[in-house]
Amino acid sequence: MLSKITISLSLAILAASVHADEWAKLDKPPLADNLDYLAQGLLDNYPTVHSSLDAWGNNGWIPQECKTAAEQAQHSAFDINTYEVHYDDCQQSWVMCFHKDLDGEKDRIIDLVSRLPVRSREYVKHIILLPDTGVHAYNDQGNLVVFDTTSSSVGFEVFLHETGHSLDLQHAYVDGAQLSTSQNWLDNYNQDPKVPDPYSATDALEDVAQNTVVAAYNVQVPGSFSALEPGWQDIFHQYATVQTWQRDAGNLLVPGGGDCRSRLPNSETVRQDGSSGGSKKMMARAKLAKKPDTSLSDDLVALPVNKVSTKNNCKFGQ
Repeated sequence: MLSKITISLSLAILAASVHADEWAKLDKPPLADNLDYLAQGLLDNYPTVHSSLDAWGNNGWIPQECKTAAEQAQHSAFDINTYEVHYDDCQQSWVMCFHKDLDGEKDRIIDLVSRLPVRSREYVKHIILLPDTGVHAYNDQGNLVVFDTTSSSVGFEVFLHETGHSLDLQHAYVDGAQLSTSQNWLDNYNQDPKVPDPYSATDALEDVAQNTVVAAYNVQVPGSFSALEPGWQDIFHQYATVQTWQRDAGNLLVPGGGDCRSRLPNSETVRQDGSSGGSKKMMARAKLAKKPDTSLSDDLVALPVNKVSTKNNCKFGQ
């Protein structure tokens, strides 16, 4: 079923693309070597949400954007296990795709994703977990594409960072504005002598995403960021701006807030083998079951998808 509720945004917002200035390297020094020192406080203070899951099994189907991400990383679509994950705070499941070599990590990843406040999680489409020799991630059209190792080193802060891109790029803020290209962001950035860490200096998009992690800590962890970091004032205007924008949009970084009201629509469900038709014999060979229905329920707002990716610039974790 297609949602009968739509959001009206201007054509300018819908057609928004990444401007050159967003990718310009920043010239400020880092406050810290990385944001690992925030990880435990975030994990301790963002509660989990109960979940259940349904496995698609060997049914021959896969979400198109899971298939694309896997194949771009030189993995076969047939090595991807797909699940519908139902969180208690939303009537619509999240469709997640796990490479078979990391399928044992699914419970931990589902737990980490549950900690994302539902108001932010609404702007996350698929979770896609693929193997690599190190942890890194990017955001593609609201998909969180995460690369992990078999040693299970990806943390909650990675999901917060990539969700920060979704909030910035998928029109989560008031009037669908993009924080990283706003004059408000530039004015506040210019008041600070530093950025959070070296990765923040990659460009304005990454600076906003890293400051989303800092803002989440400041919002939710008792004592706030200033109790942990003596140099907090050196980046104050940046994370305070993220905190203000998320508050004005409905406290996106605060747990709770009731059930979900809107979602990014799932990508089209396609055959794992990429075919568009075929004989009964071919379908039997592919063990093709009935095509799963992942359309949004009628009581959810179908959010417009900004087809922008941080893949070529965002290698968070590398």
